[in-house]
Amino acid sequence: MMQSVGIYIHIPYCRTICPYCDFVRRGIPGEVPEVFIEALCREITAFEGPDRAESVFFGGGTPSLLAPSALRVVMEALRQRFQINSPEITLEANPDDVTPELADTWQDLGVNRMSLGVQSFDDDTLRYLGRRHDDAVARRACEVVRERFANWSMDLIFGAPPVESWVDTLETCRRFNPLHVSAYGLTYEDRTPFARRKDESVDDETYLRLFWQTEEVLSEFVHYEVSNLARPGYACRHNLIYWQNLEYAGFGPAAYSFLDGVRSRNLVNTDAYLRNPGAKAEALRLSDEEIRVETVIQHLRLRDGLFLEDYAQRFGRSVYADFSAETAELVERGLVEEHVGALRPTRRGFEMNNEIGLALVHPQRVSAAKR
Repeated sequence: MMQSVGIYIHIPYCRTICPYCDFVRRGIPGEVPEVFIEALCREITAFEGPDRAESVFFGGGTPSLLAPSALRVVMEALRQRFQINSPEITLEANPDDVTPELADTWQDLGVNRMSLGVQSFDDDTLRYLGRRHDDAVARRACEVVRERFANWSMDLIFGAPPVESWVDTLETCRRFNPLHVSAYGLTYEDRTPFARRKDESVDDETYLRLFWQTEEVLSEFVHYEVSNLARPGYACRHNLIYWQNLEYAGFGPAAYSFLDGVRSRNLVNTDAYLRNPGAKAEALRLSDEEIRVETVIQHLRLRDGLFLEDYAQRFGRSVYADFSAETAELVERGLVEEHVGALRPTRRGFEMNNEIGLALVHPQRVSAAKR
């Protein structure tokens, strides 16, 4: 069978910088610079690796800042370099960038899945998060997207004040009926303006209450991954590649790739990337043991967990032969259970998913899940 990969395209530009975001990004007043599009296409064209793409995901940054002509050029470069059959092609968009005309153009260029960064339908929460849009703009964007895309996702953030608005945001989300919802707890990262506001973060009890309210309100959805819910059959195919520890190729500044047992990252600084697109800031060949560890950790973020037969077919040995003591500990702690031929996280394992990773990583092992 021809080897295939997931493709991630990082667009590192934003109109404004959200104070909680620690992704690689740069503020610009207009469209994505042409010099970046040229560098990105050079990297895609020069890629040495598999020829078949299973998915394409435009993330950022703000991919919706791409001019239609620029997106067309990038899509042409991808199609010339990769065989893309029946793919999932996702574009992240900010609500204030969405217009009917632009949404039609995205669809015409091959985008068949939208990921809309709503975050909240509460104006006070949106102001706290430093978002450019308000509730009215978010609702208009949802209307435009749902009229044009059969498959679309909504990104939401919980834990920002006023926390009481979370249920109303979920109820509004439910009425718009996206096929996929990503719900992330607000974090106060060290390298962001929000680092100075860590004392404003919610306590653990409140965090868990908000976390489970997501599942309660969106009860028609399958809570298939710790932070993701979907209608049956609409889990994000691209992100499942990460969670199943399969191969992916990243293009753009700071983008990660995992190919032929090597995890690498592109140059992080955008100016350095423009001078040398595709050059690596780091590259690490993982041992078979490290790949097995990461495979188990990633699968245990999924509600379905890790099927024992799949692990045995992939690695030629039982997961219990590799992780007997670790799995026994996780079962004893009530974080993991064996169910219908699979190891899967319990409800408590969803709540404390980081604890599963820590239990599986011995001091002598080096795992990307801990870096």
